[in-house]
Amino acid sequence: MHVVDGALSASERAGGPLPNADQIALLREIAKRALWHIPNSADEVRKLVRHVDIENLRQANSFDDDPPGG
Repeated sequence: MHVVDGALSASERAGGPLPNADQIALLREIAKRALWHIPNSADEVRKLVRHVDIENLRQANSFDDDPPGG
């Protein structure tokens, strides 16, 4: 966990908008390698997608023009 946090922190110090291309590539590679080691990874991916979809419904989208009710 500390290795991942350190790598993400280092890429954040590079400046520019976040997440930057290096962070996205790092996170994608970590996810792929983690899934490789999980039994029934296809099921795990489906659960993860469902979790992300639900979390996105709970949070305001920063790309919306106006917040709900505003």
